[in-house]
Amino acid sequence: MVRPQSSSKRSERREGRYKGVRMRKWGKWVAEVRQPNSRDRIWLGSYDTAEEAARAYDAAVVCLRGSSSVLNFPDDPPDVISADGFSRSQIQVAASKHARRSAAPA
Repeated sequence: MVRPQSSSKRSERREGRYKGVRMRKWGKWVAEVRQPNSRDRIWLGSYDTAEEAARAYDAAVVCLRGSSSVLNFPDDPPDVISADGFSRSQIQVAASKHARRSAAPA
């Protein structure tokens, strides 16, 4: 069966071009990250833009894996401390702060 081309374009738009980011059916961008050595995910929230969601992912991945992590925005790394033992809620707060701070006009 051949799918219409518009379906694949819609799929590309939903997936986004950032790691840890996808688009919901209703247009919001969401971010989540997997915990190291686990299949568990940490929900990072819903955002108006893919860039905000990607910045939230960047902050969370630095919290979990350290400053040598592969980031969506390597030229603008998050200003968070990487440490073992962050709770899920601490990671979510750091991710949200970085996403919102980066989205604010300078």
